[in-house]
Amino acid sequence: MRYLRTPITILRFGPQSFGVDHRPLAQTPTEIAAMAWVQPIDSSMVEYDPGYSGPERRKVWTFAELHAADEANGTPADQIEVGGKTWLVWSADPWPAGFMIPAHWTAEIRLIQPLRPEAGTP
Repeated sequence: MRYLRTPITILRFGPQSFGVDHRPLAQTPTEIAAMAWVQPIDSSMVEYDPGYSGPERRKVWTFAELHAADEANGTPADQIEVGGKTWLVWSADPWPAGFMIPAHWTAEIRLIQPLRPEAGTP
């Protein structure tokens, strides 16, 4: 099976901020348009998180920078919109340029559902 480049939208959030009542404020992400190769993850790969099945996991290769969650500075993971669904960047790794391969990013993404109620709502 051949995988073609797919247009994706990367949603990048800043560190979480809180209101005067100490409740988290709703965040507005920065949207970044990019192209990526998106493939299903091989079901033979070791799965450490039993809550996720094969159809809910993908592997992404892109030239756009991707970020996983950073708990040290409170930055949530990037989200990727592709195929009408929203995915969470679970892990992201930069790959340096080599012989005939340009520098790029590879990431594992997992299907997410929006939280209800969203942050900042009563």
